[in-house]
Amino acid sequence: MNKTWTMNENQKAFVEELNARGGEATLFEMKLEGKVFKTGTINTLITKGIVEITGEREYACEVVYNGVTVGKVTKTAKVYRVK
Repeated sequence: MNKTWTMNENQKAFVEELNARGGEATLFEMKLEGKVFKTGTINTLITKGIVEITGEREYACEVVYNGVTVGKVTKTAKVYRVK
């Protein structure tokens, strides 16, 4: 008996979202638009050779407490791309 792997709904949605963005994006960019994916969904896609990590992007972020900017921080996020 030969088992065939198929993408689940979350994995399909992630690949579709990447394709809609020109083939690459970060989880942070997607989250800003209300589309949240977990890294566990993506790890299998990487293992199967469907998605790859191409580098990182930096984001300058303000730290806000009670409506007042109290600092700045730089965050990085992995860039995922459809192979």
